Amino acid sequence: MPRPFIQSLKMSVISSAILAVATSTTASGHYINVTLQSPIMSARVFMPTIGDSSSSSDNNDGKYYTSSRFEHGSMIGDIVFGGDKSVYGRGLWRTPHDPSWPESGVGLASEFGCGDNGVTCVGKGDITNGVLGYESAKSGEPFLKIGVGALIKGSCPDCTGDDNGDYKFNSPYKFYRPPKWNVLPSPGSNEITFLSEESLGEYGYRVQKTARLDGNVLTVRSLLSNTGKKQFTTPWYSHHLFTGDNDAVGPGYSLDLGLSEYGLKPNTAVFKQPGLGSWSGDLNDYVNVSLARDGSISMNVKKAIPDNVKLKAQFLDENTITLTDGSFTLHAPNGISVYERIPELQTQSRNPFIYAYNVYIEKGTISPEPMLLLYLQPGETTFWTQHLKFTSTDKNSAAASFLSMFAFSAWQYPNSYSVRGMLMMMMVCCSLVVALYTRFGGSSRRRSHQYSSIPDQPIEEQHREEILREV
Repeated sequence: MPRPFIQSLKMSVISSAILAVATSTTASGHYINVTLQSPIMSARVFMPTIGDSSSSSDNNDGKYYTSSRFEHGSMIGDIVFGGDKSVYGRGLWRTPHDPSWPESGVGLASEFGCGDNGVTCVGKGDITNGVLGYESAKSGEPFLKIGVGALIKGSCPDCTGDDNGDYKFNSPYKFYRPPKWNVLPSPGSNEITFLSEESLGEYGYRVQKTARLDGNVLTVRSLLSNTGKKQFTTPWYSHHLFTGDNDAVGPGYSLDLGLSEYGLKPNTAVFKQPGLGSWSGDLNDYVNVSLARDGSISMNVKKAIPDNVKLKAQFLDENTITLTDGSFTLHAPNGISVYERIPELQTQSRNPFIYAYNVYIEKGTISPEPMLLLYLQPGETTFWTQHLKFTSTDKNSAAASFLSMFAFSAWQYPNSYSVRGMLMMMMVCCSLVVALYTRFGGSSRRRSHQYSSIPDQPIEEQHREEILREV
């Protein structure tokens, strides 16, 4: 039997098995999902459209998100820590939930683009707003939205129908064809990987996303490939639709931005408010913003955010020189903190770059949005990793977090260097104690384990294999 057929059959069987599990896990509003679990926390992954479908309406049954803005494979939320405390919940964001509405994402919902109207984004060169082939398409013809699929130009409610009309990022477009994702083989139940490919004329892309939960660390690794004949440059960001225990944003919420800025004048504002006076309220009325000597920024919510009030701050522009790994720490009133970093911003010399650093706030979310800039020539692949660490001020949760470091999966996780370093030090100390005990009257037993690394989906191009070996 030909090897490609065997591989295809294997992937199909595994994908079907995972989907069967997902279909049975519908306790959350009857939306198809898979729950990743560790000894102390869990994260729910809402499934995109898996495989082929001849009917777009049937294809959308049970799907949490079916709209045209966010990546369909990025719906990760309902995170529960320590058994009873939650973050990235759905109780306050765009309720009642409408899967077909562009804003109706959850948790780590991410978008290729700059979160604004227009075909291009501000900056040097031709930076697309996450769309490919839009300008050359006529009204009624298809274009690509990276991570979403093939959409019909002029089909959104806010579209003018003009062939030269601007792209409306937050208005629902109709699909030219149903989107399709595949589930790839994973080494364990604490990890899931999605893959989606689209092509249209001279443009094409491949998106692969892997979500993995180890102890108190969640990672989301993204790979983007340019499978077309033309280069493209696009921003990308995760919206971080964050609340704690579905409590409205107000006092008790805070945010620390790992953003070092240089060359700022003493009286220069540390942020800009692009929507002030039109759709945005004044951030200063609701949030205290402080700037440390090294340029790091702290934000503390001092007053409850009322209904219909939206706040947006921009902390970077073209004149700001910064050194950042896109890190931040979110603090919720329930004692849960989330620290995220994107290590590739400092470990890769070419791709990705930091493009912008925005913060969006309303009653239902406090959202840090470090934006990356991705530049891809035809046939090129780049990757980046969201590394999220969850901690708690609650003693029981903190103890569970500490004990989770000893779980088998914590040693398999490739990016948790600090955890493994701490474990190594503790094991060295334990080894010394055991050795002394053995030497002076005791005996010891040693156990051996076989640890396997996280495999990546095989990539066809040789240079992409070289990239993946560096991960």
